[in-house]
Amino acid sequence: MAKGAEGNLEIDISKKLLEQYPDAMEQKDNKLPMPLFDELAISAYVDSDHAHDKVSRRSITGIIIFVGRTPVFALARRQGAIETSTYSAEFMAMKTAVEEVMSVRYMLRCLGVKVTRPTPILGDNRSVIMNASIPSSLLKKKHVAISYHMTREATAAEICRPLKTNGKWNFSDICTKAQVRKAHAFLVNGMMT
Repeated sequence: MAKGAEGNLEIDISKKLLEQYPDAMEQKDNKLPMPLFDELAISAYVDSDHAHDKVSRRSITGIIIFVGRTPVFALARRQGAIETSTYSAEFMAMKTAVEEVMSVRYMLRCLGVKVTRPTPILGDNRSVIMNASIPSSLLKKKHVAISYHMTREATAAEICRPLKTNGKWNFSDICTKAQVRKAHAFLVNGMMT
């Protein structure tokens, strides 16, 4: 696909999602100062380990948010509910990532940094990424409805853009799973370069 066609496809997806969520917009505080600095790239990596806790069977959420190439936020936390599938655990993690991305965007605006572009949220679960960003996808799991709609509304408002990444490049794996030395070193070195 040509580069220009890819950009038009993203615009079409955003417009179709906006039709489904007509009130979707990022809350911006008008009292904040005008940006003093150029825009910095913000990106987030998200992952979940389904039924991580062997006693309670709660899943764990892992998130790492970068501003530029610097990790500024990391989270490794058990989820509040016991999820019955990997899909629902990953969607809960995606919702948490959207909430944290919104916080980082607001913090940067408070510091005088220009923030206009959607923040890519990279995950390795294809079905969650597709259901969060493709307008024609339907909710088939009612128990993840709040996470589903919150993520889709943030995508429609161009706060975030869920994207698929290869599992071996998902930096948030460090927060959710024990890694063998080689894989751990690969991820840590990838974050630091």
